[in-house]
Amino acid sequence: MRRREFISLFGGAVAAWPLAAHAQPRAIPLFGMLLVVPRDSGKAFTEPIRAFMQALGFVEGWNIAFDFRFADGQVERLPSLAAELVARRPAIIATFGDATARAAQAATTSIPIVAMSEDLVRAKLVLNLARPEGNTTGVSIMGTELDAKRLEILAEMLPARSTVLLLADSTTHRESRPALNAVAQALGLTLHEAIVSTPAEIERALRGARERGMAGVNVLSSAFLFTQRGRIISLAAELGLPTIYQWPETAEEGGLIAYGPSLHGAFRQVTALAVKVLQGRKPGDLPIEQPTRFALYLNLKTARALNLLVPPLTLLRADKTIE
Repeated sequence: MRRREFISLFGGAVAAWPLAAHAQPRAIPLFGMLLVVPRDSGKAFTEPIRAFMQALGFVEGWNIAFDFRFADGQVERLPSLAAELVARRPAIIATFGDATARAAQAATTSIPIVAMSEDLVRAKLVLNLARPEGNTTGVSIMGTELDAKRLEILAEMLPARSTVLLLADSTTHRESRPALNAVAQALGLTLHEAIVSTPAEIERALRGARERGMAGVNVLSSAFLFTQRGRIISLAAELGLPTIYQWPETAEEGGLIAYGPSLHGAFRQVTALAVKVLQGRKPGDLPIEQPTRFALYLNLKTARALNLLVPPLTLLRADKTIE
């Protein structure tokens, strides 16, 4: 979303509540959020949304309240958490990842849901991009297409005919494997997939990749793996594994290389949709949004620590290099 559009939403949000302080007492709208991750790592989702809502004129305790529910990595808890959240009759529910969106949809067909996920259409969470219908709209971050593109970029930094670990999580609807296989075949790569759901499983997968002589790791798009990025970055450095990530900002945190849309931009899109719903728009009439800009970030300090020679073309294509 362009800055001008975002600022215009700010004006609309404030205009929606102009006389709140002088009107008769009213119920404050409740903004619910359902997350599969633990509370501590969940702050990576809740705090940006809270900050963007405040920037748009929604002040917690005055004209908005929040209710965040965390499943602590236990997918089986999502249905009961969704039911508890729905019982509070929130004005809107935001979800991140396929499993949380599906749990929210199972719990309510009337409360608006704004979901951010890899591919809302392929995951059958909405009917189509232009008119999702039902009670769900959101942001598709094009994980299916970008997982394969990241493998292609990573391969530029690896020896020919390398074996690459695909690090995936068990809660994400995965449609990208055919595209990943096609890239691997074209580039002469061998793929090994590890599906993880806990930090311990992530560590076992990465240590196993090192023991088996794999040359690199492609961290597939996933809300859970995003929250575990600090752990993955640390292990990749310890084990000497070149690793590519979903969100460009991850390279600024020490990851070797990352390609995709801006994380903050995606959160901004979710927030803007939420505001439209709070102002009375029906989610089924709001088109699914997708990122329009993608960036390649490269951490040269991490590359040097891994004794990697960055190909000149990769370096030239990088939108940002971190020294």
